[in-house]
Amino acid sequence: MPSGRGNKKEELVDAAERLFSQKGYSDTSVDDICEKVGVAHGLFYYYFDTKEEIIEAITERMIDELENVLIKIVEDSFLRADEKFIRFMTMAFQRKRDKPYMVSYYNKEKEPKVYYQLFNKTVEATTPYLTEIVERGIEEGVFDTKYPEQTIRFWLNGRMFFINEDGSLNESLLDDLKAEAFMLERLLDSDKPFLTDFYEKYEDEINEFIQSARGDD
Repeated sequence: MPSGRGNKKEELVDAAERLFSQKGYSDTSVDDICEKVGVAHGLFYYYFDTKEEIIEAITERMIDELENVLIKIVEDSFLRADEKFIRFMTMAFQRKRDKPYMVSYYNKEKEPKVYYQLFNKTVEATTPYLTEIVERGIEEGVFDTKYPEQTIRFWLNGRMFFINEDGSLNESLLDDLKAEAFMLERLLDSDKPFLTDFYEKYEDEINEFIQSARGDD
């Protein structure tokens, strides 16, 4: 591979991320991405067959980043298990709040099976680390459950039902999120409302993200 091309691929992904965030997926063209990086179309198509492939590359990178974040959180000996859970939720939200276009792409422009494939990949990547956090919480006396992994999978997979059949976001999404937080706290027999507190703290920002995602449809 010619020298420097690998860096150009990352530049294309970075540029696409910025443009998708500013203009939305549908209103960003391959021309826009190439112009942003200052390369010809040929180089774009050297790496990506379609515009769809570049958003999928963004998604893959986001999942990898999320996994790396979880590794660091799990290894942090200064945090209690419930604090680790909140740290994960906070950092995960911070990474996706400027990407509302992904909601439109995966839930509007693609077949449902594509969304489910992405969702399942995210669940598989995060479940082992979240399970370890719960197991440590049991040791610390913060959580109490006989089924740590099954509880995490139940919680994560339940989020699949927050999307309507037509791919749109449920109007009561924030209430749904608060309800699932309440249920997870009960399943873990938590000694305090750690996840409920998270949604109350970030309520305005989450609402803003939801509205942005709807506006990108």
